[in-house]
Amino acid sequence: MLALATSMTLCANPITAAAQDLEATEPTPPGEVAFPTRNLGLGPNIEFRGNSDVVTLTFPVPAGNTPAFLDTTAELPTNVARGWIDVVSDGRLLTRLELPAGGDIVPLSIPLTGAKVENDAAVISLDLHLVAVDNICPEDWTLGSVRLRDGVVRYAGTPAAPQTVADYLPPILDRLELYLAEDPTDAEASVTLDLAATVSARYSGRQVPVDVRELPANGVPPAADTPFVRQIVVSEADVTGAEVVPVPDGPPALYVRGDAETLLDQGRLITSALSGFAIGSDVAVGAFETRPILPSDSATLYDLRVSDLETSGLGIADVHLFLDQTEFGRPVRDVSIDLQGSYTPLPATQGGSITVSAGDVMLDSWAADASGVIDRVVTVPNSALGRLTDVTVELRTTGAQEQCGLQQPVTLRIDGDSRVFSTLADPPLPVGFPSLPQTLMPKVDVATSDRSLVDVSRAVELIAGLQSLTSRPLDPEWVTIDEALASSGPAVIVDANGLLPEALQSQLPLVRTEDRRFEVRNADGESTSLTFGTEVDFASLQVVRDDGRTVLVATSTGTPEELDRTLDWLSAEPGRWFELEGSVLFTAPDREPISLIDPRSQDDDLDAPSSGSDSTVTAVVVAGVVLLVVGAAGAVVWSRTRRRPQSR
Repeated sequence: MLALATSMTLCANPITAAAQDLEATEPTPPGEVAFPTRNLGLGPNIEFRGNSDVVTLTFPVPAGNTPAFLDTTAELPTNVARGWIDVVSDGRLLTRLELPAGGDIVPLSIPLTGAKVENDAAVISLDLHLVAVDNICPEDWTLGSVRLRDGVVRYAGTPAAPQTVADYLPPILDRLELYLAEDPTDAEASVTLDLAATVSARYSGRQVPVDVRELPANGVPPAADTPFVRQIVVSEADVTGAEVVPVPDGPPALYVRGDAETLLDQGRLITSALSGFAIGSDVAVGAFETRPILPSDSATLYDLRVSDLETSGLGIADVHLFLDQTEFGRPVRDVSIDLQGSYTPLPATQGGSITVSAGDVMLDSWAADASGVIDRVVTVPNSALGRLTDVTVELRTTGAQEQCGLQQPVTLRIDGDSRVFSTLADPPLPVGFPSLPQTLMPKVDVATSDRSLVDVSRAVELIAGLQSLTSRPLDPEWVTIDEALASSGPAVIVDANGLLPEALQSQLPLVRTEDRRFEVRNADGESTSLTFGTEVDFASLQVVRDDGRTVLVATSTGTPEELDRTLDWLSAEPGRWFELEGSVLFTAPDREPISLIDPRSQDDDLDAPSSGSDSTVTAVVVAGVVLLVVGAAGAVVWSRTRRRPQSR
C-alpha cells in the first residue's frame, strides 16, 4: 500500500537535451524482432502429456508489435499415426498445424497471427492431439509425449518508443542501463540500488542485465543498441521529477532528479502502483512510503503466488505446489499444508491413489474414493526444504483402460485458499547461498568500502542477481560499512580490495591470513590452514551467519579484477545464481568460479527443534581450494587446530 503525502504533477513539454558525438546504431529492421521463450518468462521447454493435452502460454507483447510465429524444435514420440496442434486465442481457432507421423525431431513454426493482445500480453492455447498406431496409447505417453524446446517468439511490426513515464518500461527488457556521475552521492547510490531491485522484480523469471555506467560529460547517454534497452539517468539536483528525454538515434532516456530528500521517491514512482497515472513526459511525485509486507506464520497458496492449481490427464494428474521461501518473506521451517481440493470420482471399474511428495520424499498417500474430496494436513520435513520446494499432489488411476482417445481424463484441483503454516528458521534451511535472498528480507543494508562508481556498480550487480531469484522486491538501503556492522539486520558488503574490518574478517569462512596461507573456519571453532609455496590471490562471495542475521560479503585479496570476473560469470548465464551451493564462491586466477560445499552443512537433525548452531566449512572446502590453486601455487602444507568458539 502507498501512503501519499503530497500530490503528483504532470506537464507535457520535455526539455531538449544537447547531444554530441553520440554512437549511432542501425535500427532494428521491421518484422525481425525475436526473443527466446526463456527471456519471456516461459522457460526453455513446453511439455505435453498423453494423446490429448492443452498448454496455455502468456507472453508479453511490446507496443507497436504483434505476435507472428513461435519457432521451436518438436520432439515427437514414437508410435504416432497422426498428430496436430490447434492454436487458439480468446476461444478462436487461429490455425491447425499438422505433425509428422512417427517419432522424430523436427523444426516447427507455429503461426500466432491474429492472437488477441490485451494489457501488453497475448494468451495462446496449444491444443495437442495425437492418434496412436492401432489406437493403443503407449504407456510412456502418460508422463510426456511431445516436447517443444529452444523456442523463439517472433514479432511483426516496429517497436514504439515510449513517450510518457507510465510507458517507459517495456513488456520486454533487453538490458537496464543506469547512468551516474563519476562520484555518485549517497542519494544517487541509494536510488540506483532501489531501481536495480524494483525493475528486476518487475521482470520476474527473466534475469535482466543491469549495468551501471558513467554519464558522459554532455549529460546524454549514448544511443542504446536495441529498442528494448532502457537508460535511466540518476542525478541529485534542485529540479525534482522524472522526465522522458529524446536521445538521438536511440530510444529516449529517463532522467530521475531530486534533492537528497526527494530523489528516492522519484525513482520509486517508475515501478510503483502510481506509475500508471504518470501519463505525461515530465512527472513529479510527492513523498510516499512503501510499507514492507511483514511475514506471517500462516498464508494461503494464493498469498504465496502458487498458481496452476488444476490439471487433467489420462491415468495420472498432478499439481505442483512450488513453495518459494522468498514468498514467505523469511527463512522457514516446520512447514505444514492444510490441503483442500477435489478430484474426479472414479468409476467402480477403476481404482486410484493420491500421493503427496516433496521432491523425492513421500509425505502422505491414501486411496482415492468416490467422494472426490481432498481434506488432508501434510507436513514437509525440514530436511526436504529448499529455497524452492516442489510439493507434488498426484492422482494416479489403475484398472480398466479404454482404446486410445476413448478413455476419459481425470481432473485434480487444489484450492488456492489452502493454508500453509510455518515458523521462522534460525539458522535458515538450507544454509549458505540457498538461504538467499529470503534471509535478506524485508530490508537489507548495502555497504561498500568506497562509494566510487565501480563499487556502486558491483553492489548493483549483486542486488540484481539476488533479485533474479524472487518476484518479491528487495528493499536495499545504502549505508556505510560501520553502520552495516553495527546493525542487527542483514547486509550485503562489497570490499573489492580486501580491506575488511577485523570484526567482519574474523567471521568469514575462508580468509588469507598471510600471502601464502589460507585459513578455513567454521562456527564450531575449528580452523584449517593451508600454506602454499607461492603467493595465491583469489576473490570470493561468502555467506556469513552471525547472531541471527545473514551477511553476504564480496571481497578479494587485493585483486578487484577477480571479483569483477566472478560477478560477470554469475550474470553471463541465467540460473547460475539459483544453482549456487555452499557458503563460499571461490575464484582463483585463470580458473572458473566454484562453490565450496561442506557436506556437514546438511545436518542430520534438521527436523529437530530449531537451534542456534551454524553450518560449517571443513575439509571438503580445503580439498576444493587445493584443487583450484595447487597447480599454480606449488607445494601445500596443511594443519588443523582448534580455537575457542566465538560467542554468539
